[in-house]
Amino acid sequence: MTVGHILTLNFKHVTEDALGGKMELEQFIVQAKANGWVGALKGGKKIAASRKGSSDITYDHGDFHYQDSFVGFSDFCGQEHITHKNEPVWSMVYYGYLLQPTKFTGDEAVTILKNALSKMYDEHRFLGGFYYAEGPYEYRDMNFGDYKRFNGVEKIFKNDELVYELIYCGGTVRK
Repeated sequence: MTVGHILTLNFKHVTEDALGGKMELEQFIVQAKANGWVGALKGGKKIAASRKGSSDITYDHGDFHYQDSFVGFSDFCGQEHITHKNEPVWSMVYYGYLLQPTKFTGDEAVTILKNALSKMYDEHRFLGGFYYAEGPYEYRDMNFGDYKRFNGVEKIFKNDELVYELIYCGGTVRK
């Protein structure tokens, strides 16, 4: 048995057994994302800024707590953070930016991102690659790994021209 296998077993025990099997971490990640910024705060809530100039959104379910904190709008950077019973268990960082701000606006990006990501979350996942098309826009997400350790990039094309990109990485965390 490898160290990675032992760590995976121990981590699954913390997130699954402690909840009586009601919700696994990966399921919570998708639920939290769908109820946060993408879902226009369906079940999440906007809270006071945790840092000067940041926007912060939280979502809770059982012993899980999710917080997304980001700065900027057209070009932005942020971190998603999940705790279980007040202990950090998962985190993700991201940086998104417009490549053609005269041809593609932050408002257009928000619309396409929310539509595309909502469709992906409807499939009960947030990784695994995804393609979405709407009018002149194409959204493409490519990534490697699983929720325990991953990295990826999402891109938006408008009339076949790359106009937006976001890079991200994350995974499980422990003491």
